[in-house]
Formats: sequence, C-alpha cells, structure tokens
Amino acid sequence: MRRTALAAGLLLLTACGANPTAATGSGAPTVAPEPTSTTAHPTHLFLRVLPQHLPGPIAREAVITTPAGTIVAGGLLDGDASSATAYLLTAGGGVRRMPALPVPVHDTAGALLAGRPLVIGGGNASEQDVVQEWDGHRWSVVGHLPQARSDLVAATVGGRVLVLGGYDGSRPAEPGILASSDGRRWRTIGRLPVPVRYPASTVLGGAVWLFGGERSGSEQRAIQRVDPRTGAARVVSELPIGLGHAVAVALGGRVLVVGGRTGPDTLSARQWWFDPGTGRVTPAGRLSRPLADAAVARLGAHTVVVGGESPADTDHLVELTLR
Repeated sequence: MRRTALAAGLLLLTACGANPTAATGSGAPTVAPEPTSTTAHPTHLFLRVLPQHLPGPIAREAVITTPAGTIVAGGLLDGDASSATAYLLTAGGGVRRMPALPVPVHDTAGALLAGRPLVIGGGNASEQDVVQEWDGHRWSVVGHLPQARSDLVAATVGGRVLVLGGYDGSRPAEPGILASSDGRRWRTIGRLPVPVRYPASTVLGGAVWLFGGERSGSEQRAIQRVDPRTGAARVVSELPIGLGHAVAVALGGRVLVVGGRTGPDTLSARQWWFDPGTGRVTPAGRLSRPLADAAVARLGAHTVVVGGESPADTDHLVELTLR
C-alpha cells in the first residue's frame, strides 16, 4: 500500500471528560479515558511516550519479546522499502544492533518458540514464505510456510507457534490456520470463518483472538476466537466499525484494540475494550493522532506500542498502563 508522507506527532491518549496529568520521564502528558461501566477491572488507562526511541522510524515490523529485551526486525521504511535491519531494545534504554536478516521483509510477524526468535513470512517485491531464525549469532532461513504469506499474525501457545490470516499475492485473504513446533515443519490445523489480512491479535485465556482485519480492500468487524489446541475457530462478536491494521493487547483480563484503519487511506485514533466474558465492545478513549500498522511488546515492566504509521512512520515507544 502506498502512503502519503506527513509529519508524525507525539501520541497522547484523550477521552471526553478526562483531565490531563503530568507523566514522569518523558515530558509528554497522559490522559485517562472515561471509566468503563464495569467494576470487575481497573478502569483507567494511561499512556505516555517513553524517553527511549527506536533507532529510526519503522512500521509493519516483526517484534519479539525475549528475556534479553525486545527484538525489532524488518519492517517498512519511508519510501515503501522493505528493511533487513534488526536490533535489540533493552529495558534500560539501550539499543544493540544485530546482523541483518537474509531476506528483507515488511508486513511480517514475529514469535518466540522454545527460546528461538522467529521472523515469519512477510513481503518485499512479492510475498514471502521464509521463516528466519536468530541463533544468538546470526539470522538464517530455517523453514518455509506452505505458501507465501504477508500481512499475517503469529502467536506462541502451548509450545507451538500459530500463523493466522495473511495474503498470498492472489487470494483476498488466507483462511488456513498453520501450526509448527519447530518453525520448520508446518501443518494446517483449522480455518478462519472470516479470512482476513492485517488483523489485530493477542492471546488471552488460552485462546488466540483476532480483531477485524482487511479483505478485498474492505475493513472487517468480526472478532474471532481460535482454540490453539484444535484449530477450531468461530466468530464470537463484532467491532462497532470495520477495522484493520490495528494492534491488540491483553490488559487486566480484557483486550485493548488500538488505532488501525477504517479504510485504505483512513487511519483511526480510536481505542476499544473487548471483554471476552461478555463479548461486549466498549470505547476506550482516543489517541490525539491516528496510528496504524504498529506492534505490541513487553519491554521490561512496560507494555509498549512499537513504531507504526501516523501516517508517516514513527520511532516512538508508547507505554500502556492500566490502573
């Protein structure tokens, strides 16, 4: 997708009726959204831009949380170029350069499997099927997906990595749910009832959840639950709007869906809570600027949104805290 390059600003959380308070460390204000109607969960979400920055603006990258820190690999650079760059972010604010990926990719997915970081699929001049692994010294291609896939998501559950959604270069979206215990051999364990590319995803309650996504140029509303043991998938609820290219993170027993696109050229600043116990989706405030095609990771004690398009690529790390 071609993008219009505009200046990106700081991301600040906003909501009706909330008063800003000073954030420590970054100089950026943070705003709590309106409390939700339930008392079963913490009700105030705070956001601040961390003082640490990425080495450069990036979006559509693979992000992998490891015991040593967060690996950022690949991604889409300004000018629609695929990146082979990889580096490790540490909780103390350090950045350690890593050797380059053998295959530059964007619209890719990352996963940690048995302690081994994997960069799975993605696109550059065409969609890729490569699985690239970090062995502690270098990246290498260790396996291949059954078909090329970009615009996909990955999740590690129960000693296996699952690949869901995506685009093979011809069909509108890939329905097959793939699983592997080693990153080398893959098999199809199920099918999505609503095939999508660019969904938001997270793991909560032993299940993999997909939110929205894109199909045939149209943003989708379906919320899909996948059993990682059997591959059984079903639609359990809907987002209030069609939404793709968002990110999702499990916080306090619920899922927060952040940003995304409501159309090919329309970025969203809205956020939503999803309660898996009730299937309800409720507003969770707004970003002061829209954000899409980012990633979520743990960086030390922080849950952070990494990079993304706003609409130009950003180098920010944005902390999410629930109190």
